[in-house]
Amino acid sequence: MPQPQVSLFLTTYNWPEALALVLQSIAQQTILPNEVIIADDGSGPQTKHLIDQYREHYPIPLIHCWQKDDGYRINAVRNKAISQAKYPYIIQLDGDILLDKNFISDHLRFAKKRRLVIGRRQQISHGDTQTFCQAKNLTPIPSFRNRLLAILHHLILYNSTSIKGVRGCNMAYWKEDAVSINGYDADWIGKGPDDKDFAIRLVHAGIKAYNLKFYAIAHHLYHGDEGLRANYGENQNRYSQTVKTKKTTCQNGLTQL
Repeated sequence: MPQPQVSLFLTTYNWPEALALVLQSIAQQTILPNEVIIADDGSGPQTKHLIDQYREHYPIPLIHCWQKDDGYRINAVRNKAISQAKYPYIIQLDGDILLDKNFISDHLRFAKKRRLVIGRRQQISHGDTQTFCQAKNLTPIPSFRNRLLAILHHLILYNSTSIKGVRGCNMAYWKEDAVSINGYDADWIGKGPDDKDFAIRLVHAGIKAYNLKFYAIAHHLYHGDEGLRANYGENQNRYSQTVKTKKTTCQNGLTQL
């Protein structure tokens, strides 16, 4: 099928040094997305200033989608980004993910109607993260991209209903499919398996999960997540109910924007 036009969105919160590196890695792609949406969960003026600076010379439209800082509400701002996306195919990142130069082209290779693509990530050490952020300049990162392993893996056509290993920092889906399940559940506050909840509801709705390995390499900057797990147990219970009841939609989603 022809390659679809792409809206790439990433989430961020008060880490402009990491955001700058992510935007650099996007700009260096062999195939650029059609737009980049920065889904901002309430960052301060430093982040806005950085985005305004990058927007002046960025090779594609750069949209700042901001919401008031009222606690950890990543699902709400993800819904705003999905709603604002102008193009049919969505690639979703976090604001601490550095991309191999073939990341977009790899995702487009496996884009298929009614398919959720689940990517992977490689961890960057604490020391290397500090070095990158202090330099504020993206230097080449080894991608560990093994083309032979990639080809062998995908000859098996790893379609599955399994969402094991799903990461909101590296996934892709069609906007119409996200709309069909009403997007992310904005009732979720705090850290939890919100990406799994979104993914399993897509699977319950008949979307095929495709586990992508050895392609679309993503490098994850180190960070601590202290203070974000206050509601983790409650959100885990929410996810368990979604699995048990084979739930597809949520009430407080895209339709509530």
